[in-house]
This record gives sequence, C-alpha cells and structure tokens, in this order.
Amino acid sequence: MPTLILEDAVATAPTRFRHGRLYITFRCNARCGYCNVWQDPVFDGHQELTADGLRRCLDELAALGVSYVDITGGEPALHKEMVAAVTHAHSLGMAVDVTTNAIRFPQQAREIVPLVSTMNISIDTLDAQRYHDIRGTDTLDRTIELVGALRSDGARNLKLICVVSGQNVDELDEVVAFAQRQDVPVYLSPMFSYFSTQSEVRPAGSIKQLKLAAVNGRSAAAAPVQTSVPASVLIERVAEKRYKPSTVVSLAFLHHLRTMDPTTVTACGANSRVLTIGPSGQVMLPCYHEWDGSIAWDRPYREIVNDPELIRVRDEEVGSRPGCRTCAVFPYLGLPMSYRFTTPFLVQAFSEELIKLKRFAGALAPEHEQRLLERSEALLADLEARTASMRPGTHLDELYHFEAVGGLVRTDFGVISVAELLADHSHDDCWRVHRSPHRLVRLLYSETLPALDGSSLCAEALDVQIDCWEAMWFRDAEAADRLASWCSRVLSVLPSNRAAGLLALFSSLPVAEIPSVAGHADELLVRKLLSPARRAEARDLFSSLEVPTVDSDEPVPTPEEARAGAHLARFVAELCCADTTALRHAVRRWKLAHDPEIPVERHLLELELAE
Repeated sequence: MPTLILEDAVATAPTRFRHGRLYITFRCNARCGYCNVWQDPVFDGHQELTADGLRRCLDELAALGVSYVDITGGEPALHKEMVAAVTHAHSLGMAVDVTTNAIRFPQQAREIVPLVSTMNISIDTLDAQRYHDIRGTDTLDRTIELVGALRSDGARNLKLICVVSGQNVDELDEVVAFAQRQDVPVYLSPMFSYFSTQSEVRPAGSIKQLKLAAVNGRSAAAAPVQTSVPASVLIERVAEKRYKPSTVVSLAFLHHLRTMDPTTVTACGANSRVLTIGPSGQVMLPCYHEWDGSIAWDRPYREIVNDPELIRVRDEEVGSRPGCRTCAVFPYLGLPMSYRFTTPFLVQAFSEELIKLKRFAGALAPEHEQRLLERSEALLADLEARTASMRPGTHLDELYHFEAVGGLVRTDFGVISVAELLADHSHDDCWRVHRSPHRLVRLLYSETLPALDGSSLCAEALDVQIDCWEAMWFRDAEAADRLASWCSRVLSVLPSNRAAGLLALFSSLPVAEIPSVAGHADELLVRKLLSPARRAEARDLFSSLEVPTVDSDEPVPTPEEARAGAHLARFVAELCCADTTALRHAVRRWKLAHDPEIPVERHLLELELAE
C-alpha cells in the first residue's frame, strides 16, 4: 500500500483540544484551608480580560475545537464580565460549567443559569461554625439561600460540590439529605493534596501569613481543629454513598486516589486535551495547579498550541513532575481517561452508568443497597484484576495498544479485526469502543427503562447493570441467567422492545422468546459481539446482511480519503497486509480525519461480519 508517513512525535492538532479551563479571575472571597489561590502571592495582581477580550478568547477556543469550557477562578462571580463570558460561550454552542461559592452571586448573574450546562455550588457543611472553620467566612446562609432561590426559579442544572475532609466526614448524611430535599445532586469529593505538603484541612490562615486579617468581621484564623482522618477512610466513606439518591460519586476518581503511585507518570490532559487560560488570556504552563510559566496571549491560540515551549512542557513535564505524580485534580485527569481504553476508563464508564440509572431505581431498601455495594465492589475488583495488563496506545491518537498479526490486530483485550480497529478509532474517544460493556448497557437508561415508565422492574436497574457487565465482559453464566429473568419480565410488558431484545441476546433467554431486533442502530454491533453459536441461533432476529465487495482494481485510498468514505473496503483489505508500524501510522491519520458527519461504523461492521 502507499507509504504512510507520520512523525512519531506528538504534533498538537487543534482538533485534539476539547476542554478549556478559563480562570477569569484569581480573586476569591473565601479563605478555604485546602486552597492556595488566596494565600500564594503568585496569584496576586493579575490583569483581567474585558468583555470584548473574553469574547475573543472564547472565539479562539472554539476555533481550536473546544466544545466545553469551565469558567472558574478564584471566584468567577467577582469578575464583572462573567455574564458576558457565559452568554458568549453559550452562543458558540459550548457546554459551560460555572463553579461558585455563592458568597457574592449578584442578582444579574442569575440570568446565566439557564445558559450553563451545570451550575456548581460549593457547600461542605450545614453547620455555620464548621463552615467558618473550613472556608473562613460566615456565609453559609447565602449558599443555602442561593440554592433555594435558583430551585424556586425552576433551575434543573444545579450541582452541589462537597469536599469531604476530616472536618465534615461525619456530616455526609446531613449534606446528602439537604441535596435530596432540594432535589439537587451533590458531588462528594474526598479532599486531596492541592498543593505542596498538604495532608489535611488547615484552619484558614495556618499555612501562610494571611493576606487579610479578617473576613466578614471575624478573624479568619479559626482555632485549630484536630480532624486528621486517613485518606483511605475518606475514600471509603464517600464510596459508601454511591447508591444514595442525589449523590454523585466518581468511582474513577476514587480509583485514582487509591492507586496513585508517585513512582509512575500520571496520565494528564494538560496541554494535550485541556487548555488552561489565565485571567489575562495567557496559557498557563503546565496547568493552574503546577503553574510556574505562561505563554502570553499575543497571537491566536491556534499558533500558541504549537509553540515549542508548550510542546516541550507537555512532552517532558506534564505528568512527570513530582507534583504531577501525586496529583488528583480530576478535571485534568478524568478527560484523558476517555482517550485510553484501560482500567480507569472502564471504571469511569461503570460509574457514569450508575449515576444515570439511579434515577430510575429510586430509593433503595437498606439491605438492597448493601447488596449492591458488595456486588459492585466485587465486580470492580474483578475488573481491575482482569484489565490490569491493558495498555494505552503508543501515541496520543491511539485509544489502546495494538499490533498487527497475520491480517488481524492483537490488543490487550483480545484479537480483533482491522475493521473493528478502524471503527473504534472512527470516534474521538473510547465511549464508542465496541468491546466495552457500556456501549450496550446504555440501552437500559436510553431506551428500555424510560419505556417501562416507573414499573417495579425499574427498581432492579442497578442489579441489571452489574449482571450486564458480568455477562458481557466476564461471560458469567449465573449473571446471564439473572439477566434472562429480568429481560423476560420486561418483554412480557414491552413485547416489541428491541433494546431489551438486544440485551437478552447476551443472556440465557431462549431465542424463541426474544423479539426481532432488525433495524435497531446497534443490531450489527450485537451480532458481531455474540458468540458464533448464539449468532447462528439468533440469525432470524437480525436484518439481512449486505455483503460488501472488494474490487482489487480500485485504487488504494489514503487514510483521509477512506475516512471520508472512499473505497473503504479496499482500504481495510490493504491494511490487513500492513505491519504494525504502517498500521499505527494509518490509524493515526484516520483518527485525525475524524468527522462525525461522515458515519463509517456501519460499513465497517458489515465488512467485519462478511468475513
């Protein structure tokens, strides 16, 4: 095939940037003991962008391919042009998150709430004295009032953020109960090391000399509180809440905290997937939390992301610095998980499913919740053990490690076809990888459970999630039997529900009791993933398969031409003869040509099933 040339060094393509962290101000009116923004002189006296500057900044981020922007600080509500920034980001079609401590959230700022994807509001405790001890201010009432006012306005996009430390770990039930009363989710985040030598919440003012002697009329230096609690205990207490209504617990974050190893490089998205912008529009290097250098915004970001210094810091320092190796700042770490088909991604996928399924399952009886905790712990331990050898790709544009072998592709999760390799890499990240159970478990919350409309069968949704993972990933016979029982009862209520039929094909339910799945968007994927025997048994449930033909006289297309749909079968056939180096180069070019408007996955599945 034609020589496929691609440099091994990572060259930053603008389309790789998906997230922007926009620190519109470093100023903050809280004095949290676990935060350094108000205590470190490096954050003092920075010029801030005007409304026009913020709009231009967001325009350039959008031109890079940034589709999500986190407008943060400091306290973003202190910037007089926060409303202009959010309004413009929304007009560009960006998903926007804003995080506020609610101390000073001006009335006019409430107009932005309908424009943001999530309005994050920090609240660590419902006790006024504890609030003062943790945050150094006497403004708990303002936070509670803002949550109530926004809910009264009809806001459905609020999320509370509770940093869990030794000072409030005994109050989690009360915080969760408050969230449930307000019908607002609360994200529970174990406190992590935010800056050098931190191991516990310190009373405000105890780390460095206070820049302000008093806050809101009281001394910011509260009396020392003995609250040392091991990180393992905080992680355990948060993990126990994952099945509670209204809680948001990131099992992927907890997994990272448990497995963090200072002797290994941390997978971080700074400067590769996430661009960090400071108050004056500068690019912060390597990120906000390790910030010790900047690239001035004196040219378009499209040029800055290819600046030699940014590339050097990204390639040589990001993830490798001592501070990086013990970093737990999840906005930078969670995103790269989506581009690495390894254990953390699979844990993340399970966790995201759980959050979506809880709203269908409703409140659980204590014994049911305990059973789910035990089952999910066993599943996650088994998953971690079985996937420990799964490696990321050798390049930023490879979702997993792979090698060419005899016309097929060897991966750490099995031998797959070239067509499947290309199908996986026809998407930007791992959320469409064929072999991950979440590809089909999502049918539960996207199609089947909504159709059940509150049926008692919904109460079993979280058990069914575990059964699906065990049946699909581990081929567990008992899980397949349990899944068969649930699918059978669902199909008795929804006899033509094709999503339930697709899930039932992975169970032990007899084919005669499963409806036709012909025409469903995922029928080819399910057909491919079934065992050969089950596939043959269920062949009449699927649509007729169109067998593509390969014309050997067709020209061999470039990866870019093939990704656009030209001579795709010829391209796949030629890649079956490629060695590992040529295959990797072709996949990288194919992925860089990603265009969601040109679907190729179905054609690739047809090619694979025709083999």
